[in-house]
Amino acid sequence: MAEASTELAGSSEPAAFCHIFDLAKRLTFPTGTSINFIPLPLQSADSSPFLPILQDLSKRLSSSPPSTVHRLVIPTLLSPALYPTTASQPHYLLQFLHSLRSLLRQYPTQLTALITLPLELYPRSLGLVRWMEMLSDGVLELTPFPHLMDALVTSGAATAHEERPQGMLKIHRLPIFHEKGGGGGGSSGLSEDLAFTVSRRKFVIKPFSLPPVEGDTEAQQGLGEGVKQTKVDIDF
Repeated sequence: MAEASTELAGSSEPAAFCHIFDLAKRLTFPTGTSINFIPLPLQSADSSPFLPILQDLSKRLSSSPPSTVHRLVIPTLLSPALYPTTASQPHYLLQFLHSLRSLLRQYPTQLTALITLPLELYPRSLGLVRWMEMLSDGVLELTPFPHLMDALVTSGAATAHEERPQGMLKIHRLPIFHEKGGGGGGSSGLSEDLAFTVSRRKFVIKPFSLPPVEGDTEAQQGLGEGVKQTKVDIDF
């Protein structure tokens, strides 16, 4: 678990925490940035394993100036390789998320948090995972393609010159509100099938479509040549 803090230089007025990141470029830390690793406590059955983390984070926030931005990264939460077995107890985990959400509301311009969860061990069908999603502002799901779907993945690219997607991206919730309702993925027009491609230099998100039916020569040629159907073509 890591926490990075950055001192914002400039005027004495508090700057708005509204940074723009280019996913195609490596994130460079500004001058004066410090990275702190918060160690996880040893196995303890009678106390929450997240309590020392909250105490350390709260102490850093209260002692730092208002111009310092803290970014908290919690990778692979509840993974048995990193976290004790008691971390998956609902009364410990949900209490930790409630407390973290309280800190985020108390320091809205100084703190942001990113949490990843291994869905192979904790699927979304579990009630505990659904509660975790309800306590989160934004929820994204990345599902890699299996190796047996190489032919399907190859056809998901718009043209033969693009890199083939490596998995599906599902947007379940976003921390935004607009005229369509709210941050929900399906009810806000964000239920379109999306695919992602990860390489050493970029991270690309684009719409994903199934390949043409086998034997449909005209559709396969049109997909390869990048020909778009017009209204006359789809009327019948």
